[in-house]
Amino acid sequence: VGTPVYTTNWNISPATTNSGSSTVAAAYIQDLISLSDKWKALVGIRYDTFKQEVYVPGNPSRNDTAWSPRAGLVYQPTTTQSYYASVSKSFQPSAENFNVTVANAIFAPQETTSKEIGTKIDLFGGKATATAALFNLERTNITTTNPANPTGPQIPVGTQRTNGLELTFTGDLSNGWRVSSGYAYLDAKFSKSNTVTNGIAVQGKKATVTPEHSANVWLTKALAQHWTAGAGVNYVGARFADPTNTVTLPGYTTMDAMVSYRIKGFDLQLNIYNLFDKEYIASAHSGLPNSLMPGAPRSATLTARYAF
Repeated sequence: VGTPVYTTNWNISPATTNSGSSTVAAAYIQDLISLSDKWKALVGIRYDTFKQEVYVPGNPSRNDTAWSPRAGLVYQPTTTQSYYASVSKSFQPSAENFNVTVANAIFAPQETTSKEIGTKIDLFGGKATATAALFNLERTNITTTNPANPTGPQIPVGTQRTNGLELTFTGDLSNGWRVSSGYAYLDAKFSKSNTVTNGIAVQGKKATVTPEHSANVWLTKALAQHWTAGAGVNYVGARFADPTNTVTLPGYTTMDAMVSYRIKGFDLQLNIYNLFDKEYIASAHSGLPNSLMPGAPRSATLTARYAF
């Protein structure tokens, strides 16, 4: 019996070329204007151009340009209080997320309009800071993976509206304790859509992988002899995996911990993530109901720093 001989041909030409080019350019101007001791205004504008060409049959290409203005007003009645309101607009070219093809070159850039009011207050003689913000986001020209053809071109979904609230509190407590915490409420849904998937209309459905409630609390304690220890809890509420809200990803809670040693410019820190090795679903890939992504298992990092 003869010895088999295996050969490999490395000179096989691809069926199609995947080469292409992208050209990106931007310019912006922004200014913070002091109207008085208590009032300040922020105004700015940005211009972007994003061009992509792919050298395949049909030569698909797209050239997007956009102006993105922003404006804000800040009121500071005292040195410990600040109140603000802002409006801004931004855009994200469709070709920034995937290569241009003959099928998806028709998609206009995704545009986001943001409106926000909020406050920042220093408490307890500057030992603590609390913030609160109410905001409204409107995203247009959203696209997603087609559930009926996951490997094919994306499909337009419509307009997504998000009303939200964010609260944070950080502060130095007594006896070396420090706390950092936050909470977010998001009411995100597709406010305008003509898309119907598997007989279900997308309009009025909740946005994908967007929890209604999320929160975190982190506590650290300064110990003797240059040591610090801490732990924190992260909570993410239930989310929908797909635009038609047929699959719900359950909420989950994970815990992290750390310990550090600092002396004379040297810093050594050990972080442990997902301390109890919680199994959970972190997200859904491309908005597909059956393409779920598990969360990271327990892991650890050891970091050393030295400041000259």
